[in-house]
Amino acid sequence: MYQVMVVEDEQWIRGAVVKMVEKLGGAFEVAAEAGNGEEALQAIYQVWPTIVITDIMMPVQDGLWLVREIAERRLPVITIILTGYNEFEYARQALRYDVSDFLLKPVLEEELSKALEKAKERIPQFHKLRQYYLGIQLFFDKITEYDAQSLFEEQGGLVSRIINAADLQESEKNVLLRTFSGKYNELIQSMQPGYARIPTVAGGRAEEIRAHFLKLTEEWLQCYNAMTSGEMRQIIRKVCDYLQAHYHEELSVSDMTQRFHISVSQFSLLFKKYTGQSFINYLNALRVQQAKLLLVDGERKVYEVAEQVGFQSLPHFNRVFKQMTGQSPKEYRKWLSV
Repeated sequence: MYQVMVVEDEQWIRGAVVKMVEKLGGAFEVAAEAGNGEEALQAIYQVWPTIVITDIMMPVQDGLWLVREIAERRLPVITIILTGYNEFEYARQALRYDVSDFLLKPVLEEELSKALEKAKERIPQFHKLRQYYLGIQLFFDKITEYDAQSLFEEQGGLVSRIINAADLQESEKNVLLRTFSGKYNELIQSMQPGYARIPTVAGGRAEEIRAHFLKLTEEWLQCYNAMTSGEMRQIIRKVCDYLQAHYHEELSVSDMTQRFHISVSQFSLLFKKYTGQSFINYLNALRVQQAKLLLVDGERKVYEVAEQVGFQSLPHFNRVFKQMTGQSPKEYRKWLSV
């Protein structure tokens, strides 16, 4: 099954594209949705979709920015662009970023199907690297859960797997090591603005590479230990209280970081440490719990329940509800009435 992310700021267009992908069925499923390029890039590092379908014109960061970031970071993701007639020349700039296809709006189901099938042909070239990228992401997902000894062991093991990978070319190893080092440096810098990034040594001798990542791990531990204070716990507690009261509103990590004056990286790490969940999973769990209470009332339509608890589209609500409960909202309601 190939996972697809749909990125579009206009809800009705995004919903229509999501429905088309789900109607095609077969090898494709929608794994995530996003309303702008910045939100989409954050989500890519969480769900690692195989294919991203993105609008070209969006607020905050647009589709051209997104495909450029995917290309420059060498992420194992295939991109398809949605564009209007008056935006096509702008969209053509994306050709330099190895976009798989362009779809003119309004999107036709037949054209979308052809674009997805065309994207499938490119998947094998990403398969090898994808597993290593997932390993790097898993390391950062769990970084706050490791004690010092485990952290050094996990980091060292990951670096060794890349250095010694028999199925990778040297250029591919270098890309992975630069990505790992870059994310490590970005993480530390986001929490310690005065931090001077440690230059990447991809292409150096194995001993130099291991020493580089050892130093990054030491820097991270110092930074993290200084950051996890009682004040930060209080901030996350306030965030949770806010979500409990406002779960039905349209909320994002950016909203929380602006409201509580904390960086995105600090917020994501601390939220996961103190709640055990990512922000989106925590918010979705709140919404699904409230949806269960509303579904008891047989008078409410499922789409009305979805809107009341904060989901912007019915397909998204159905997908999240089933992921968390094992049943669709309609199945859950039927089960309640037995």
